[in-house]
Amino acid sequence: MTTAAGRAVRDESRQRRSAATFAPVGWRPEPRQLMAAATVAAFAVGLWTVGPAPLRVVAVLLVAEAVLMGLPWRVPRGGRSGASIWAETLAGLVAPLGALVLTACTAPQWLTRPGQWWWFAVALAVGAGLVVLSGLRPAGLFTGELAFVLGPTPRSHGSARAFAGAVGAVGEEILFRAPVLMVADPALLGLLAATAFVAQHHIQPGANRRGTVRSTAVEIAGAVALLALTLASQSVYPALLAHLVNNIPQIVIELQRENEDRSWS
Repeated sequence: MTTAAGRAVRDESRQRRSAATFAPVGWRPEPRQLMAAATVAAFAVGLWTVGPAPLRVVAVLLVAEAVLMGLPWRVPRGGRSGASIWAETLAGLVAPLGALVLTACTAPQWLTRPGQWWWFAVALAVGAGLVVLSGLRPAGLFTGELAFVLGPTPRSHGSARAFAGAVGAVGEEILFRAPVLMVADPALLGLLAATAFVAQHHIQPGANRRGTVRSTAVEIAGAVALLALTLASQSVYPALLAHLVNNIPQIVIELQRENEDRSWS
């Protein structure tokens, strides 16, 4: 490739990265986004109602995150800068990251309940079952075929999605499962939490690889299974393990994908 041709490719890539973060002109939230946000808000109200104080803080963070994720983020996202993608990613982790920090500061009682060892074997099976249900082929993961099919992505985009998959799994368990271990009657709160867990993945603009029958089935099955694990083991850790097992393939795929470029501009 000549120098001029290489410069042209870099200029084109830089221009595509210059796409604005938001697309506010003519923006109107979709009905599914409004329904998803309302569901998350209902869970936040439940947390606020049952208290104690840490759960009320989490409730406020949930509402703040729903508002941020409902903003008119520009889609498709491929033309946006790395900084823009990371801003959206972190906006979607306001509640999980806040819950992590709050847990570190308050050291709730559930933190010291590891549960019986056999629940971790069950958790591995649950996580693997969710991966199978998603239709992901382990062979394609090991060979890199799945990453190849998805195609190249800017390094910053892939790392942001991988970060969300790893940190989100931990934070979401604290956010949606731990509260049921902090109240006297967990049934209703657990139902709200499971529903909100599914809903909060649908507030962002765009399909985000969601919305199909299979992906929705995996989300619902995951919400039910993770809640059941938490209630049965009286510990959040088995559900956390299952969640991480389910997320690891997507994290690996994002890290395997070819880097389209290394620029944050």
